[in-house]
Amino acid sequence: MFDFESVSHLNGYIKQSLQDNPYLAEFSVVGEISQYVVSARDHAYFSIKDDQSVINCVIFSRNRSALRIEPAVGMKVKVTGGLDFYSAGGKLQVIATNIEDKGAGDLHEQFNKLFEKLRKEGLFDAEHKKAIPVLPRRIGVVTSASGKVISDIVNTIRKRNPHHDILLYPASVQGDLCPPEVISGIKYFNENKNVDVIIVARGGGSFEELFCFNDEGIARAVYDSELPVISAIGHEPDYTIIDYVADVRAATPTAAGELVIASYADQQKEIDNLALNLDIAINQFVDSRRKALDVYKNHKALHSPAFYAREQLAVVKELRTRLDALSSGIVKQTSSEINEVKVRLDALNPHNVLNRGYSYVCDKSGKAVESARFVKKGDNVSIVLSDGTLLSEIKDISINKHGGAKDA
Repeated sequence: MFDFESVSHLNGYIKQSLQDNPYLAEFSVVGEISQYVVSARDHAYFSIKDDQSVINCVIFSRNRSALRIEPAVGMKVKVTGGLDFYSAGGKLQVIATNIEDKGAGDLHEQFNKLFEKLRKEGLFDAEHKKAIPVLPRRIGVVTSASGKVISDIVNTIRKRNPHHDILLYPASVQGDLCPPEVISGIKYFNENKNVDVIIVARGGGSFEELFCFNDEGIARAVYDSELPVISAIGHEPDYTIIDYVADVRAATPTAAGELVIASYADQQKEIDNLALNLDIAINQFVDSRRKALDVYKNHKALHSPAFYAREQLAVVKELRTRLDALSSGIVKQTSSEINEVKVRLDALNPHNVLNRGYSYVCDKSGKAVESARFVKKGDNVSIVLSDGTLLSEIKDISINKHGGAKDA
């Protein structure tokens, strides 16, 4: 075993060993760009990765200005350069001299394909989103049992409202075990119905570290969940497939704790306001009923049982008087109309006309002769007077120019 006398001695040996290796002095490697940052001096610091490993890289401004592409996160690229070891910081990185575009990165391509597939199936549609209960009795959390995430969620909920239970389902939140364990946690809460809402949470990380939440199985488990699900994966800019399927997306795990339960102080204030409004409404109702009761209490009918009977009798008498007056008026009007008709009939009675000195002529059959044209010479006619009848024979007929007989 060789003993290094210091860390500097060890790092210096590593650096020299790398420089002496011809395979690492100049090479090319294909990977997907992540965390691409340009410094104030136009140097670009980035990393390239595959589905299992990541390595840091830097391309200095003189080489960056000669690039034919503008590198960006998610691009699949071929990086040419050499391996360098920064002794003072103990940092291994690739010093890139060129970057070539090799197409979209595999992980981003997988994300886009799954996203489009699930979008077309309607897993992201708002109509499938479930409402978060206002007062959940117990909150289920699917996340790592260790680390800052679960403590942040618990502390946030406890500060807002200490009267609610939190049930943790431990699950891996990175790597191959993440999807099956997260799915298992969602199914556990749904099968046991022991919580009212589920939070699936993980702290911040790189795109590849969060990629396990871009899993079709997790997406379908969230979609099929009968309980509402809040996703809290990474930080504000981080979006994964579960965020689109979940009923509510929280920017951070702490934000999920704030979304899932209302503040106890706010709830208490709302309850106090409701109680005050209820007291006012009850008092107003009681006052109105009391006033109505006072009106009935002071009514004369309650002080004298005969008052109501006398009052009703007076009403009956008044109605009878009005009815008698109305009947009398109707009888008088009717009698007047009858008398008027009788006068008209008397005026039209033939006998009354005869009494005034008039007479009329009838033929032998007793029919009144209305015109001189209806008789001829030699006809026997009867002249009816008020007190008798005269028999006569027509000797001559004279027709006047207006069609009436002039004389007989």
